[in-house]
Amino acid sequence: MCMKNFLLFISFGSLISFAQPGEQQMTNTHANTPDWGYVTKSAGDSCGAYFNNYIGLEKTTSIGQEYMRTGDVVDDYYYNGRAMRFHVSQPTEVSGVEFYAYETSTLDSVMVITSLHSYLSAIDSVGPEITRDTVYVKHTAFTVVLPNISVKSYFDSPVVMTDDFIIAMHTPLNEELVIIANDYTINEGNGEYLSYALYENPAYPAWDGWYSNANDFLPSVYDYDYLMSPLVKYDLFTPFTVVDDTICPDVVNAGCVDYNQLGNFSNHMYNSQSGSATTHIRWLWGDGYQNVDITDACHTYANPGTFTIALADTIFIHDINTPYCAVNVSQPIIVLDVPVPSFTFTVDGLVTDFVNTSSNSDSVWWNFGDGSGGTDTNNPSHTFPSVATFDVWMYAYNECSVDSVMHTVNTTDAGMEEKNNEITIYPNPANAQVTISGAEQGGRIEIINILGETVLVVNADQQTEFISVSHLSTGTYFVKMTTSSGTVTKKLVIKH
Repeated sequence: MCMKNFLLFISFGSLISFAQPGEQQMTNTHANTPDWGYVTKSAGDSCGAYFNNYIGLEKTTSIGQEYMRTGDVVDDYYYNGRAMRFHVSQPTEVSGVEFYAYETSTLDSVMVITSLHSYLSAIDSVGPEITRDTVYVKHTAFTVVLPNISVKSYFDSPVVMTDDFIIAMHTPLNEELVIIANDYTINEGNGEYLSYALYENPAYPAWDGWYSNANDFLPSVYDYDYLMSPLVKYDLFTPFTVVDDTICPDVVNAGCVDYNQLGNFSNHMYNSQSGSATTHIRWLWGDGYQNVDITDACHTYANPGTFTIALADTIFIHDINTPYCAVNVSQPIIVLDVPVPSFTFTVDGLVTDFVNTSSNSDSVWWNFGDGSGGTDTNNPSHTFPSVATFDVWMYAYNECSVDSVMHTVNTTDAGMEEKNNEITIYPNPANAQVTISGAEQGGRIEIINILGETVLVVNADQQTEFISVSHLSTGTYFVKMTTSSGTVTKKLVIKH
């Protein structure tokens, strides 16, 4: 098979520009610093859909032209199809293809069938067809202003590809259809070997099929691409993770974030700055500080509050009209303040009701100062054992620190008679003897002076006890009765 007849290049220039003087250049450069606020996208938004011009405009300096069909069925160089391979680093939606072509026949148009295929890596060839479209080339003359001979083909339905794919085209008619490629004589394929040709000749059945141009037909120096641009759309962003969304102030590097760029950021077919993909990342911590050029970062917050962590990232696409997609996403982080303990209370006899009025705390602990052991109840009600003065401490906690406050509680016997009217003391004031009614057999009765000293103890044998107080001095005393249901304290006045 005469391989040299496979290609019919009919026009080369030492350097053919994509545009005439005064017209927009088709080359794509990204020398400017990106405007971080250029476009705002949410996590999961797509970059596209757009015609990805990496193959082969991004690496084309000199244009080559090639007939789609070469030879007839009687010739050993009978070819009627061309194809390009495209990498996939993440799920990518493919909807069509743009290519550049013109026809030299006298017909109004020439039909081209475009098709989407899987890629067979084992044999480096075109795999099964997935979908196709039919378009007609109507351009009748070549122009270096390539948009003037653009042909856009759209598949019936978009297809999401998760592995490398190939877009192919062929014409079933033996007409003079010319397609545009870059210059194979100066190796503008950059060693990627992405172009394929279809040999389909019933006279030579052993050779039927798709073949890699560079690897199968030509010396490796002749590596080139057809100027096919797939219409693609893909997710640009995933949410970043705040490692701990509630942290403490002044803890070194407590605010940490994790971010994974999607695969196309590092793929040169989709990102023209893939070699420095992470150098367009910026973290704004919400307190006036920022970090750049890293996917994972940590920050120390000096002050408490709720802050917004914002992440900006950019992918530079192969599209001269919209050269990059910039995204801004954000998440909150809470920097805790120190707890401020505070409480109020209401005394009713020996019973005291407490109300927690602390701020910035997630738990508390009470110590009532009477040896009862304490509690972590938020708003406790506590019965003290006697009429006395108690130092009550409350401790307020959060994950950052602990603080405490103390208030003095003075219990009284006010209101106890109403609550415990089943127990009576008479006469009151008493002179020589006092009668206690409603006592519990086996219960303990104590008479306590105003200094808190127990001056008399009686163990009750019956519900009514008669106790001599003639030996006690005139004054005010407290009668403390301990029963199985609790302790009751009542006031007693002795007057001789």
